[in-house]
Amino acid sequence: MSVYRISRNIESSIIEFIQSELSSAGWTNITVEKTFSRIYGIPVETFQKQAAICVRLEDTQHQQAEIGETSTNRFPLVLIDIFATSDGQRLDLKDFLVQIFKKGLPYFEYQTSGNTITSRIQNGRIRVTKIDDVPVSFGVDKSSLEVHDRYRHLLTLETSLGRVEG
Repeated sequence: MSVYRISRNIESSIIEFIQSELSSAGWTNITVEKTFSRIYGIPVETFQKQAAICVRLEDTQHQQAEIGETSTNRFPLVLIDIFATSDGQRLDLKDFLVQIFKKGLPYFEYQTSGNTITSRIQNGRIRVTKIDDVPVSFGVDKSSLEVHDRYRHLLTLETSLGRVEG
């Protein structure tokens, strides 16, 4: 049995949250993954409105909680890449995600056995302190791009667990 560390817990908590919120809101045919290789392996089908979302934990700042101490506050930067099938779907998906992230989300600690999650325990909340919301433009005609890249959007979330780490 193994235990995820904080960064993997954050990624997994966000993925699970997005999947749950999409399902509750009636969104279908949207896959949520954590790597580009998995995303590019998914057929993005325009006629089926099959879209994908990639969640990546990038840079993390660790700021000292007090001068002269080793305790820190963690501020992870999370990238949410949206791979839509049309401009309309891209705009709707990004607005939906911005709305659900504004209120924050549960932070879970996961235990696994092999490739299976055996337990998850909520241990706080992930607070979203800032959201950058930008379309991804490659500067060329969309018809010349790989189908995955035609209707891309990027949400950048500055987050915090709101607690001091020893």
